[in-house]
Amino acid sequence: MTNERLPGPLTVYRRRAMASDFEISFNDRGYESVDGAEFEASAALDALDAIDRIEDALSIFRPTSALSRVNLLASEMDVRVDDALWEWLQTALRLGAETDYAFDVTSTPLWRAWGFARRDGEFPSADVLKRATELVGVARLRLDEDARTIAFDRQGVELNFGAIGKGIALDVASEILSERGVADFLAQGGKSGAVARGGRRDDYPPQETRAGSDVDDSSFDKELDAEVDEEVDEESGLPTRSSQRSEPRFAARRTSDDEFDARTGWTIGVAHPLAPERRLGEIWLKDRALATSGSTYQFFRSGGKRYSHVIDPRTGYPTVGVLQTTVLAPTATEADALSTAFFVLGVEKSREICERRGDVSALFALEKPTYPGYELVEINLSPTVWRPTER
Repeated sequence: MTNERLPGPLTVYRRRAMASDFEISFNDRGYESVDGAEFEASAALDALDAIDRIEDALSIFRPTSALSRVNLLASEMDVRVDDALWEWLQTALRLGAETDYAFDVTSTPLWRAWGFARRDGEFPSADVLKRATELVGVARLRLDEDARTIAFDRQGVELNFGAIGKGIALDVASEILSERGVADFLAQGGKSGAVARGGRRDDYPPQETRAGSDVDDSSFDKELDAEVDEEVDEESGLPTRSSQRSEPRFAARRTSDDEFDARTGWTIGVAHPLAPERRLGEIWLKDRALATSGSTYQFFRSGGKRYSHVIDPRTGYPTVGVLQTTVLAPTATEADALSTAFFVLGVEKSREICERRGDVSALFALEKPTYPGYELVEINLSPTVWRPTER
């Protein structure tokens, strides 16, 4: 486990977890006393420690994790879990029901059947797909709320929080920072999720107009085999290594200290789904969370169609037609789950959820056969929150 404290207009604390770089950014306040700096560092490190504990509990790639224990034993016996894991599961099931189970924490057998666990997507045989489909769905779970136990109705069922784990971790980290009295911060989980509180010094306020952009156009995870050349964020679909030349999905612009206003939030760059070295635009995030799901690198083509690594758990087939979804929601857990669900549901059904809730916004990048290869669809995104830099 390593930590980094990065210099600059922000004080950034970074740690590797969930196959991604988690970062907690504070405004550089230039503390004159050691106590102030130590207070900030202590809050950041406590938050990062909590992220480590969540990975220890939820990683299906760690045999000693609480979730691995459930997956190993629940087809044979009732497995008692702690309150935290139980509540995370209940949240996942609630979000599944809210999205007609386009988000489903039992869908891992399908992901394996289609070869995405090997980063080698291909059509499975009919028998393989049938067996995988029979293992998926909340009907496979036997839950006892009073005893806090989980059981499966057959061998081969799995729970996997990979599409929601980063969101859970960011929410817990955010709660710790807020409880410690930190008012302005940005917590990021790799290139696919962020939680913002307050605002960033050296940032600029939202613009009321979408014209005249001054932004340069130049944009829990699956553990990957150590021999693979590049790690890929399974949610955003982008390489996770900082050595990649593509611009970070999350980045902020700078102006003078005199313009700082915590009400303006933090500027988040949204990467282009086909050319991640460029940006589609920018989102101003304040007291909300954001998550992105994409298939920039994780897809395969067959019969003239582009099949994403995001699989519809209801049909058993990969999604087509959607390149990227970005969702804003009150919590990172919700944003994480909904960005996956919206990728599966498509624009109209996702719009229904956004309009019904009112506190959820979405940006779709849809595949288009003609130049520039995509089209954008915005849902509940005002000009004071979202500014495109490309069309």
